[in-house]
Amino acid sequence: MSTNSLTERFYAQMQLIRRTEQTFFDLYSRGLMAGTVHTSIGQEACAVGVVNALDRAGDVIFSSHRAHGHFLAYCDDVEGLVAELLGRRSGVVGGIGGTQHLHTRNLYTNGVQGGIVPNAVGAAFAEKHKQSGAIVTVFLGDGTLGQGVVYESMNVASLWSLPLLFVLEDNQYAQSTHRRDEHAGALAQRAQPFGIECAEIEADDVFAVYAAAQHAVAHVRSQNRPFFLTLHTYRLAPHSKGDDTRSAEELQRYWARDPLARLAAALPDAQRNVIDAAIEARLADGVTTALADEMAGSCDREIRDSRLEISAHHSPTRPFAQSRNLQSPVSNLQSPISYLESLRQSLHDILAQDATTVVLGEDILDPYGGAFKVTKGLSTRFPDRVRTTPICEATIVGMSVGMALRGLRPIAEIMFGDFVALAADQIVNHAAKYPAMYNGQVAVPLVIRTPMGGGRGYGPTHSQSLERLFFGIPHLKIVAASHLHDAGALLRQAVADPEPVIFVEHKLLYPMGLVRGESGKLRDWEAERLEIEDWWRAADGVVQVAEAVDRSGYPVALARNYGDGAAPDVTVIAYGGMSRLLIPLLTEMAAEEIRVLACLPACISPLDAAPLAWAAAQSGRVLVAEESPVAFGWGAEVAAQLHAQVGDHLHAPVVRIGAAPTVIPAAKALEDAVLPSQAMLTAALFDLLATT
Repeated sequence: MSTNSLTERFYAQMQLIRRTEQTFFDLYSRGLMAGTVHTSIGQEACAVGVVNALDRAGDVIFSSHRAHGHFLAYCDDVEGLVAELLGRRSGVVGGIGGTQHLHTRNLYTNGVQGGIVPNAVGAAFAEKHKQSGAIVTVFLGDGTLGQGVVYESMNVASLWSLPLLFVLEDNQYAQSTHRRDEHAGALAQRAQPFGIECAEIEADDVFAVYAAAQHAVAHVRSQNRPFFLTLHTYRLAPHSKGDDTRSAEELQRYWARDPLARLAAALPDAQRNVIDAAIEARLADGVTTALADEMAGSCDREIRDSRLEISAHHSPTRPFAQSRNLQSPVSNLQSPISYLESLRQSLHDILAQDATTVVLGEDILDPYGGAFKVTKGLSTRFPDRVRTTPICEATIVGMSVGMALRGLRPIAEIMFGDFVALAADQIVNHAAKYPAMYNGQVAVPLVIRTPMGGGRGYGPTHSQSLERLFFGIPHLKIVAASHLHDAGALLRQAVADPEPVIFVEHKLLYPMGLVRGESGKLRDWEAERLEIEDWWRAADGVVQVAEAVDRSGYPVALARNYGDGAAPDVTVIAYGGMSRLLIPLLTEMAAEEIRVLACLPACISPLDAAPLAWAAAQSGRVLVAEESPVAFGWGAEVAAQLHAQVGDHLHAPVVRIGAAPTVIPAAKALEDAVLPSQAMLTAALFDLLATT
């Protein structure tokens, strides 16, 4: 393409970005936009120079909150962008994302600083794994270099030799704070210690940016190695709307260096005027069309319908296994088998059957095979798809999110459940957010496996049950495998789930043999009556076990210590590792001629309370047990649901037990005093039975 043609093309793109963002300010001043807007006025040469050096058809772009320029340079969809910021249903993501959360084709943006960087690393791994030839570009601002996850990401990108281009748009300010007050040392060479080649230029000239980007892209594509390109630029407009504390003199100095004005001077007036007029007409039409479109708020009816569906979903008067065609996973157990062996065998089966699955985590390679040996043998058999990582939980999950966005099914292992707190941003603001905030255009089929719970003397930071931190997060499932479930089949079901799943494994269950019942042979559930054809007798000869299926398609384990036709005296509801206490408890209570029904759902959030309500109504007395402290816990939600749905059938308030509200000590005697025990369950059960 000739220089004159490129000049015209670059000017048209930069002017479109400039005038679109100025139009946004005008729409705000007229009260037609809500929320906020982050513009890139003054930085247009960065977006246009870099994006034009990429292959728009195949390459992938990640950007953060200041992404209008990248979006328009990539796809030119000014109409969709205007409609999005005006909150219209025709917006690129239906008015859900607004200014910071945009998606189209291979472009993804998110407003959390730094969070997109490990997503980009995972996406680059996916493209390399698929041998697509595509590279991934991630735009970040100078303020983002304060985030530790950025450096974790650089480390892995270099270690794994991934096709990833980092583009630092150094506009000198993180909102209102100048970089001199945020960063020690030079920014442009931050990636160099990781073995990543770096380059930096002033971004006043779009042609210079374009040439530098072409060089960087060629390096990434030919070497299959990351590259770090720093573009020194300046934001001429406020951070968002009117929040600008810079001096008039400083702004005037940089307006005199405006890259758009510099490029405009290279075009004849007549040619420039034609471009400007076409942009103005297009913007005017885009605004008019968007304002005439339905507000995204018109989907309130759909949201209400969704809430009604959820309400009906939890109604105890409807069959809880018949609203979907999902089935409980088919067991492939070879008895006897332990909880750990079941999980390990399923991981081997999953990787053998699906080439898109990838396992990643710390210390998971042979001969070690993970802290609890669940991954033993996997890396020997699947060396390209079992990847050990540095100690970087946020990046492990963040990479998994990027892999999932680009078509893989990652299984991330967090060595101890306590460390999920380090990955909370990636779980809550990325994995669980992308599908909904992109209006259903993407999926994040991700499983995060992690061992939770105490009992092994590991002390305060390695013994907690922190799955409680993620209860109630929309579009995120928490699945807890007890030893009354087929743990391996449950893991296969989680991997097949289109939504992200935190898969909780209790440490004390790993060596235990599985105690399973017959798969959910449900006949009927009417007027709070559930009939199960087959109860399977456990090894002790006293306890009988069966399995039903809730509306999410996940199994609910049921155990009882009494025969057919009898009603229980008390119902115990629990999940996960509490199952190790329930079989002995039921055996003990059978000797006391106390009939106990235990109910353990596998999917503990979101909670389908219907099977729990059925189980509660059988006895009218309910004990809810969990290993974490009861305050603000899972048991509180269960109790609230039961009192709301079958309160008339309860003969006493729901009783909750859990851990003492303190740290979990390392000393065995102290740990035993803090955590729930069978003796605690027995005492609480007798107290409940004594309630009139």
